[in-house]
Amino acid sequence: MPLMVEPPPKGIERLLDAAVSELVAHGALALGTRARPAVAMPLRAYHLGADAIAEGRGLAAAQPVGWVASLMNDGEVLGTLELVPPKPVRKGAAPAEGLRFGGFTQGSLQRGLAAAVQMAAKQVGRAQVEVAVLRAPAIYLLALWLRGKDGDRLVPIAPAPAPLKAGEAYPAERALEALAEAAKNALAGDDTRN
Repeated sequence: MPLMVEPPPKGIERLLDAAVSELVAHGALALGTRARPAVAMPLRAYHLGADAIAEGRGLAAAQPVGWVASLMNDGEVLGTLELVPPKPVRKGAAPAEGLRFGGFTQGSLQRGLAAAVQMAAKQVGRAQVEVAVLRAPAIYLLALWLRGKDGDRLVPIAPAPAPLKAGEAYPAERALEALAEAAKNALAGDDTRN
């Protein structure tokens, strides 16, 4: 059984297609062939703050922030598209419904993320595992978040913050405990944290 994902909101395919069309039309994305690039299944993206890691609150403190999808052409990862909730019209207003284009990012992190998803799909075999993306920018962590009946696991994407190693699956609680000191240093403004 392939990896499972949280069902994306209705209409997300239309938004992703429109984003790709705009990127190509405005020259922000050059394609090597005439083939239309493929968009991978969108993954739910979560943010985890340094305060939550430092205080040991775990993944329960992770907040959903949108969706990310890898964009590929002829087997090459071009980058990731991000869709985010619309900004509230005014401060204190209820969040608007739906999604909007949040950005397109290229680089080694995006290639690493796509490779990690492929590797995880092979490793989980027939197990039922839900996959999402976890970001903790204060400590430079981008990871796959694998949620299965055996518990949550994190697979850091290179470059992984020490002492974690990129591509290795860690029990989530243990990984976050290992990053607690780096999170405390980040909150204290210590530039030598890595």
